[in-house]
Amino acid sequence: DVSQFQGEIDWEQAADAGVEFAIVRVGGRGYTEGKLYEDTYFDRNVQGALDAGLAVGAYFFSQAINEAEAVEEAQFCMDLLQDYSITYPIVFDWEPYDSSLHPRTEGLSDEMLTKCAVAFCQAVEANGYDSMVYSNLTYFYLHYDLSKLVDFPLWLAQYNKTPTFYYHFDMWQYSSTGKVPVIEGNVDLNIQMIPKT
Repeated sequence: DVSQFQGEIDWEQAADAGVEFAIVRVGGRGYTEGKLYEDTYFDRNVQGALDAGLAVGAYFFSQAINEAEAVEEAQFCMDLLQDYSITYPIVFDWEPYDSSLHPRTEGLSDEMLTKCAVAFCQAVEANGYDSMVYSNLTYFYLHYDLSKLVDFPLWLAQYNKTPTFYYHFDMWQYSSTGKVPVIEGNVDLNIQMIPKT
C-alpha cells in the first residue's frame, strides 16, 4: 500500500519484482479542521499501477467523527476513482492521533467509530465497490464492535512472523519496513488471504 510518502514509483519494475496488487491512498481528513484532502500522488499511482497490470484498490485515511462524515469520505473516494478500473476494495482506515495534538477525534466513542466504519463500507458497496476495514489488533479487539463488521472484509496490520488475530480477515499487512527495488525507503507489504479450496 502506497501514498505520496513513497514518492515516484516505477510500477512496471514493481510488477517485475513480484508485486501483484496495490492499495493506493486516495487522501484523508485533517485531524484538526477536518478538511478533506487528496493524496498528491493519487492519480499517478493509480494509473501507473493499472498500466503495469496490477490489481488496484484504494484507502482513505479517515478522521470521521460521525456517520455523515464517513459517508462524505466514501463519496470523496468514489468521485476520484470513478474513471479508474478498481477491482480491489475501497478501505476505511481510521487511526488515532496522540491526545497532545488535540485531534478533533479525541473522545470519540467506540460505538461511533464502529458506526463510521459501517457507514463508509455501506456507502461504497451501495455504489458497486468492495469495502474493507483496516486496523490493528488493539483497535479490532478493544475498540471496534466486530459483531457489527461481520459483513465487511478486514485488513489486519500485525508485524509478526505469523498473524495471531483470532477472527477471520482478508488481507494482512505483515511489514511496515518492506523493501521493493523501485521504492526508496520502507514500504508497507501485504498479502491477500485466499481460502484454500
